Amino acid sequence: MADREGLTGIVTKVLGGFFFVYHEGRIYRCVARGRLRRRDREAGVRTSQIVPGDRVRFAPLSLQEGVIEQTLPRRRELSRPLHGDPDRLQVIAANVDQACVVFAARAPDPEPHAIDRFLALAEASGLGHLLCFNKCDLADVSPLSTLYERAGYRVLRTSTRTGEGLDALRRALSGHLTVIAGPSGVGKSSLVNALAPQARRTVGEVGRRGRGRHTTTTAELLPVGADAFVVDTPGVQVLELVHLDPNTVRRAFLEIREVGTQCAFADCRHRQEPGCAVRRAVLEGRIAGSRYDSYLTLLAEAEEGERRRYR
Repeated sequence: MADREGLTGIVTKVLGGFFFVYHEGRIYRCVARGRLRRRDREAGVRTSQIVPGDRVRFAPLSLQEGVIEQTLPRRRELSRPLHGDPDRLQVIAANVDQACVVFAARAPDPEPHAIDRFLALAEASGLGHLLCFNKCDLADVSPLSTLYERAGYRVLRTSTRTGEGLDALRRALSGHLTVIAGPSGVGKSSLVNALAPQARRTVGEVGRRGRGRHTTTTAELLPVGADAFVVDTPGVQVLELVHLDPNTVRRAFLEIREVGTQCAFADCRHRQEPGCAVRRAVLEGRIAGSRYDSYLTLLAEAEEGERRRYR
């Protein structure tokens, strides 16, 4: 869209001080005005860092280059604390409306606590979410799939070797700007390559200890259909939720949030409070014990972060 201030586009990649901006099927390599760079240094990474998904106004200098004049307000952002410091946030992507959390059926084996951590961050960030078990040609993930489907999540099973589930994944991504999130080695780049062959993301092998090797070093926005983009992110082994307050964590687990409305106290944190419907549901098997354990762990992290902020 053109106006007096130039064109409006979306940032697809940030690399070496350049911002690659998509506009009507063309990619422009842009630099940012000096005033934007100065504002970044003054404000820090919490508010001003330009990341994939940001909408910007830019002035084209040619058919391939331009200058970013203005960043437009973000609808939301996906972030994590830097080195566990809740006052320094790294924004992973902006303006995404959905998260696709990817774990492998095997190599590396899926860890329920890590799955819960990724799903909780997506929910707390206000994103729609789906859980994708990749490499399903290597192992049966039916028990885990059932566990998360019962908890209220949409679950997909995929394999880039056999093509299983790829059409369903394309349909789930259609009409969305989706962040692909998950640990290294689970096949995120392979999935992106299968959905968008022009992406040619580098694919790595799993290391000797079963941990994935990082192959994606910069986040990038990639088209995977006429009306779908994904943000492929650098592999992340652990996401800390210390920048979230305890009340946000209480709402970040779908089934715990739903059952929690039946607790005797509205501010119940589901530990030892009397009349806690969540603990009763865990004892009765209506909420998985692994999910409850993850909730308690993340709640404790959020409480510790809150204490550190108010020291």
